[in-house]
Amino acid sequence: MPEVPVLVGPFQRTAQALATADRRAAFRGLHRDAPHRRLAESDALLAHVEHCRLEARCQVGPGLWTAVSRWIGTVDPGLRVRLGGDRTPDHVTDVLFDAQAQLMQAAVDERSRPPAEIIPLFPA
Repeated sequence: MPEVPVLVGPFQRTAQALATADRRAAFRGLHRDAPHRRLAESDALLAHVEHCRLEARCQVGPGLWTAVSRWIGTVDPGLRVRLGGDRTPDHVTDVLFDAQAQLMQAAVDERSRPPAEIIPLFPA
């Protein structure tokens, strides 16, 4: 592993702090599950549930049920409990809509977070 040079001047310390902030931001961007991506997943699940409704099925299929159940459990375990064992398309759609509402609120909250920490150019 290469040695990290010891930075002594204020410009070098600031450059190092900025590089660290960039690395952290890149890591968060890669490992964050953005609400808009999760909303796209829920839209796909809703399309499949609506297809079941159009075919006049009284229950969603087991594969779709498993996918919906897992997805809802990652959004809110309380909604997973509310989903229960009712596999009717109407009930599954209602719970998916509630999960989408939570994700939309999370997207709003993410946009309204406080400004980033200011890195001083010349720390005292």
